[in-house]
Amino acid sequence: MPSSTKQTSDSDIIHRIIGGDINAFEVILEKYQRYVFTIVARHVPLENVEDTVQDVFIKVYKALPGFKNQSSFKHWLSSITIRTCYDLLRKKYRTKEIAVSSLAVSDQETFERKLSDQAKAAYSSNHDLTETKEMLASALTRLTPKNKMLIELIYFEGYSTKEAADLLGWSVANVKIRSFRCRKQLNTILKQLIEA
Repeated sequence: MPSSTKQTSDSDIIHRIIGGDINAFEVILEKYQRYVFTIVARHVPLENVEDTVQDVFIKVYKALPGFKNQSSFKHWLSSITIRTCYDLLRKKYRTKEIAVSSLAVSDQETFERKLSDQAKAAYSSNHDLTETKEMLASALTRLTPKNKMLIELIYFEGYSTKEAADLLGWSVANVKIRSFRCRKQLNTILKQLIEA
């Protein structure tokens, strides 16, 4: 690809695509594929990453005529990517067919084993950190996709309330309220897991 194509602005490329130059979309793909892949890989199961990335770019292509240039293209792309991940998680959450009772028993046995092991011997700080991460990951799976996505964006990826609201297409007030409720719910789940 010629270096002049790399230096072409996103706005120029978008105008070319909207004007009928379908091949110009390849420039967008090459420029942002890794970026989108990184976001998707943080939010969806590994087996769904490739298909989700493809879905993102299909949505982007279809939505390009509606891009108003009010924010950067990268921010607009991030928003579509996050919402596509959320849609997939919501769909998977609805179709999940795992008995809650079997999860509870399985988790209870796991945590009882860990707590028993902890009582017998002191673990290194790295091992404790790994266990804490595993417990947190288990707790996060018990949240709805909406709440899980919000917690990940704000507390793990460092987005501000306003940025998370923009990415998810929610109001800032909704993000603040939901964030407060999510923290309480997560706290309750973690306490239950520890007590179990």
